[in-house]
Amino acid sequence: MKAMNYLSFTVILGVLAAVVFSVFKGMGLNVFLNADALVIVFGGTIVGMFLAFPVDRVKNTIKDIAASFKGNHDRDLLVQEIVECASANRTMGIRELEEMTSDIKDDFLRFGLTLVVNNHSEKAIYEIMEREMTDKMINLNFSQNVLKTIARLTPSLGLTGTVISLIKLFRNFDSIDALAPLMAVALMSTFYGVVVSNLIALPLSAKLKDYAMTSESLMNVTLEGVVAISSLEHPSKVEERLSRYDDIDEIGYSKNNYGKTLAFGNTSR
Repeated sequence: MKAMNYLSFTVILGVLAAVVFSVFKGMGLNVFLNADALVIVFGGTIVGMFLAFPVDRVKNTIKDIAASFKGNHDRDLLVQEIVECASANRTMGIRELEEMTSDIKDDFLRFGLTLVVNNHSEKAIYEIMEREMTDKMINLNFSQNVLKTIARLTPSLGLTGTVISLIKLFRNFDSIDALAPLMAVALMSTFYGVVVSNLIALPLSAKLKDYAMTSESLMNVTLEGVVAISSLEHPSKVEERLSRYDDIDEIGYSKNNYGKTLAFGNTSR
């Protein structure tokens, strides 16, 4: 998974470098820099974003974007850790499991094992972990909404900058020297809005959606595994069950009918 992320990152950088080279070939970078257009598009986007969302939500969005690029989503490694914990709890007892818990890197798995160590019932473990999973999915949906709001705002603000510049242009139509700067603001405002919306905000929103789906899938695997550990299920049986799940809809601890897999909200634009 990490290798795939490195490959994706390399491809993105390579393609971006090729695009930048082709765009700026034969002209300087300053051609595409316009202070007035930047203020209109980016300043307006920042104002609109903070009017729509609290500061903490914007901060969480930045954290979620960073987390989505880390790529710590190895299902096989997760299943292996769960099986090892199941084996330790079944053969060595709760104290051995408690010692292993501190070495677990996955936050959700460590949280679930802590519930097992604290002797919660299987039903309580399921309900507590499900609430934790729900909170994470809701926060990721909020982060997607922040990016989608940016994607909607920037083209509109780009058009606003264009209209403002055209109004000024027609008012100064008799001054040839004023036409070129005003036309530059008009065109660059639209350019900035389109680029930010379609090359930054929307792709990042799609990235977060994929991250949310992967996270929910792995959290459901973890949830089922932790409940199996709590019930002292045989490690080989735990491994067999968790290893066969490849589809998100198939994941869920249905043995005791404690709950159902979370449904995604509307994540379309």
